[in-house]
Amino acid sequence: MAGEEAARPVETNVEGVIGWVRLTQADRRNPLDRETADALLAAFEQHFADDRVRMLAVIGEGEAFCAGGDLRQMGAFSLLPPREAFEWPASIVDLHRRMLRAEKPVVAAVNGPAFAGGMGLAGMCDVLIAQRSATFAMPEVRVGIFPMIIVAHLCRALPRKVLLDLMMTGRPLSAEAAERVGFVNKVVDDREDLVEAVRTYAGWFENAAPGAIALGRRTFGLLSELTADQALDAAQFLVLPFHLGEDLQEGADAFLGRRSPSWVPQSDG
Repeated sequence: MAGEEAARPVETNVEGVIGWVRLTQADRRNPLDRETADALLAAFEQHFADDRVRMLAVIGEGEAFCAGGDLRQMGAFSLLPPREAFEWPASIVDLHRRMLRAEKPVVAAVNGPAFAGGMGLAGMCDVLIAQRSATFAMPEVRVGIFPMIIVAHLCRALPRKVLLDLMMTGRPLSAEAAERVGFVNKVVDDREDLVEAVRTYAGWFENAAPGAIALGRRTFGLLSELTADQALDAAQFLVLPFHLGEDLQEGADAFLGRRSPSWVPQSDG
């Protein structure tokens, strides 16, 4: 049984209000294959449904955060029937799509290299904290392919010219450089500081209204895709659920009563 447990690509646990998601294949630098993508999606759903969890945190075991696709699997693509080759990345696509509608904040705690799909995994998260030794890269062109699926999130997380530069050259981006271009929120010195930074964010999210975050995260995604004029028109309608919802009433009552608010769980999104 112990051997079977160790073979799982992803493990989870709850620490206070944090739902930890750990990539556990350290000996393989935590590759992102279909099995891992399915396990990540299951782990996210588990934490989204848990009323105790107010924030998710993704971290890698060992020296790497996530090395991206498994080249041993990818090298066999040319031998697959076209339909199987097309369907191979479906689990990774599902993971990216689910993150568009995540009802709780997700933090990437990048402890080491985040390459290819691993950079996409970090980029799909709401907040990205990185150790100073972490690096980001999309080296797909060096093995004969081009990063595709991760464009959906990374084009919204990096300036266009920076993203194309990294995709077409495959060159690495340091944690400090990633912070300068706005991809990384915070750089820390070591793993201990990384975990402590996650706990700091957990404290902030614990004090925020979960309903406001769940709905706000979705409306932000919608409004950010519209023109400024369209976004203003849409926002006038989309703000109504906040104005008429229980969170604002509770928050206002708590503020005026000089007490801490008692938020309603939002595990069902």
